[in-house]
Amino acid sequence: MLLDYLKFPVWTLWRFVANLPLAARNTRIMLGAFACTLRVGFRAARVLESKQELWSERTKGRYLWRVARRFWARWILERAEVSIEVEGLDRIDWTRPHVIVANHQSTLDILLVVATLDCGRFVAKKDVLAYPALGPAVGAGGQIVVDRKDHEQAMMAIRRGMELWPESNLVFFAEGTRSRSGSLGEFKKGAFAIAKENTLPIVPLAISGTFDALPKGSLLRLRRRSQVRMEFGEEIYPHGEVVALADYTREVIDHMLDRSPRAHAA
Repeated sequence: MLLDYLKFPVWTLWRFVANLPLAARNTRIMLGAFACTLRVGFRAARVLESKQELWSERTKGRYLWRVARRFWARWILERAEVSIEVEGLDRIDWTRPHVIVANHQSTLDILLVVATLDCGRFVAKKDVLAYPALGPAVGAGGQIVVDRKDHEQAMMAIRRGMELWPESNLVFFAEGTRSRSGSLGEFKKGAFAIAKENTLPIVPLAISGTFDALPKGSLLRLRRRSQVRMEFGEEIYPHGEVVALADYTREVIDHMLDRSPRAHAA
């Protein structure tokens, strides 16, 4: 038990000892990102709470996304010196809604999606509501919050969200959590069930390079001038069984990752 409490501070101290300039630089970036999150989140939450009775779910969601894109995601990625290569955006008909299914290697993935898409809507786990500033903004801003331990509640929340804003692009990290090794995990089936129920095309999104740039649980190991890549695959129409649909989408993303020059970058 004592080891669990000591592990993080000892590891953090070691990062400073091992590479002081990098650890100091990353500390500045992380503190700046935290301050930006508080500033943007609290301001957005105040606006959203004042408009709860006036704005539709669509208006709230689009407002939060625009604010997050311009003043949060892009701001942090620029200061973290993350260079983004995007392929395949023109493959998609963005005039209609989709279910966007992505792999999940790093915290950076969320920032990349927000910074790249004109508008989207996350299906987020309920833990995010406990975060200062970010939680209130997400809760009031048209995003869909689910309890991943309660499948029935999660599906009901997503269905209710689609009723209130049916033309939204839903964003799922189908593995459910960030990869600990960088390899592609198994996909949960909720995204594919929703796509099939609502006859929404699925957009496979392969994100590579972010695990090497910032692996899970290692904020002080953010690399300098990281290069990451996002590839949007062809739309997949939701025919057949949900399990088969999930397996096929995973295969498509796995193939895009395998051919990506960023997938196994040193």
